Amino acid sequence: MNKISICTVCMNRLHHLKETLPVNIAENAGHPNLDFVILNYNSKDDMDEWVKTHMSHHIGSGLVKYYKTEEPEYFSLAHSKNMVTKLATGDIICNIDADNYAGPGYVRWVEECFASTGPDTVITTIRKDSIPYRDQGGKLCFLRELFHKVNGYDESLIGYGMDDVDLSNRLENAGGKRVFIDQDKYLRYIEHSFDERLLNYKYPNNLESLYLYPEAAADTAKVLYLFKDNTAVEMNYDFNTSLQNNLVITYVGWTVGKDGCREARFQRENEKLLLTFSDQQTIAYGEKKTGDLHTADEGNIYWKKITKEDDIYLDAVMAYNECLNRRTFVKNDASNGPVNANGWGKGTVHLNFDTNNSFTI
Repeated sequence: MNKISICTVCMNRLHHLKETLPVNIAENAGHPNLDFVILNYNSKDDMDEWVKTHMSHHIGSGLVKYYKTEEPEYFSLAHSKNMVTKLATGDIICNIDADNYAGPGYVRWVEECFASTGPDTVITTIRKDSIPYRDQGGKLCFLRELFHKVNGYDESLIGYGMDDVDLSNRLENAGGKRVFIDQDKYLRYIEHSFDERLLNYKYPNNLESLYLYPEAAADTAKVLYLFKDNTAVEMNYDFNTSLQNNLVITYVGWTVGKDGCREARFQRENEKLLLTFSDQQTIAYGEKKTGDLHTADEGNIYWKKITKEDDIYLDAVMAYNECLNRRTFVKNDASNGPVNANGWGKGTVHLNFDTNNSFTI
């Protein structure tokens, strides 16, 4: 009988883990060869204390293995999931996000799927050409050997989005056979806002301000992102109405435009904002009281500042990583080559609160 590891990572989402983990254990713990591998990804809430109080008996029995890393400042879906999957000892890995329920008898069903379809089974909600259950995209099961064959999740992906879609595709390209989760009892999750979804990632925390170029052509958008570390990116987006419902290759119809993204650095000097692009072009802007940017001669407004109160703000925030990650996904699919050439899932952890015996994976 294959050993099955249910893997969950958590960073500042204890309020979700409190709800899902006890239920997931209760509804699946009858399986004779199962463990739950939890990775505290440097969570700043009371996760340690809650696990000690409520999971100690499961830790003692070996049903729960509780790892912690104190290194990450921000959350990374790909890196954190690579870490927890490398820590798991199961032959079959079931990744389940902290806001997802496994479902009653989920592990038994997983076992049946592998018995029926074979060792290269990939259990997922994600289709080759669609994402029907966006909030359950992180629910994936695969053979540990197959996961290692493709070098895990692609850690070059930025922030939120596409990690599971990309992995599912690469697992399939490596010989995996998709089995789809479509039973309601396996699709339960805790709803939450996009603000909460983005809360722990570096990109939105590093974002200083957004600007929209108001004279972009129809079906295009041009957005300037300034970051707190004095870097900047000018993004050019294209919109295709016919692809609006294709969430695999577009973000609700939007993709990175043919001019792609232009990276830059900026500084403020003599009441001017100086933007220097990677090709060494430098543009000087004045900043109006409204926050809008204009060229040095105070001609027409060149960039209109977008505030959190603007309807477009969240879309502009989401589009940055969603569109760039889809571009990476398309590239990975075309090349069918390896990812994470310099290694993956690296980090230092300790097990079950034993801080004196940390080790590197």
